[in-house]
Amino acid sequence: MNQLTDTILKMQSGSKKAFKEIFDEFYTPLCSFAYRYLEDTAGSADVVQEVFLALWNNHANFSNEGTLRSYLFTSVRNSCLNIIRHEKVKERNRGELAEFQQTDTTDEHEIEAMVYAEVHKAIQHLSPQAREVVIHSMNGLTNNEVADELNVSVNTVKTLKKRAYKTLREKLGGMHWVLIVLV
Repeated sequence: MNQLTDTILKMQSGSKKAFKEIFDEFYTPLCSFAYRYLEDTAGSADVVQEVFLALWNNHANFSNEGTLRSYLFTSVRNSCLNIIRHEKVKERNRGELAEFQQTDTTDEHEIEAMVYAEVHKAIQHLSPQAREVVIHSMNGLTNNEVADELNVSVNTVKTLKKRAYKTLREKLGGMHWVLIVLV
């Protein structure tokens, strides 16, 4: 058994010292790996730290160097790709919003204000948890991010979202298309 495998086994039993050794071994290579995707030093470090936090929370699931290495690099890659996808969506929405704002007139502002008021009123009829899910979604968070923010499972977020949107469609009648624009 090599030294890293021995350290992994110690980490499995909850050794913080062993976890620190693994952190020291993989932190820099993982940051470099993340940087290739994100081209952002601070963002890369954040991703790696989140992956290590998840590793500590699941430390009993690793038994050898191969599974640990695979988990770390795959998790970093997936987190980076999620960030890139999220940024593309935000950028696309920024462009569409800018285009919309350029053609906006006073009448459109009034209509928009009325629509937002109706949507806001409809959202207030939701349960507090469903309301939070919808608001976070409207602010651009993914289901995973909403689940983390509210400390619930992703499936709970999906269920709450589905029910909330059904309720909002009923409350808004023909205006439910607004949800597509807002979410």
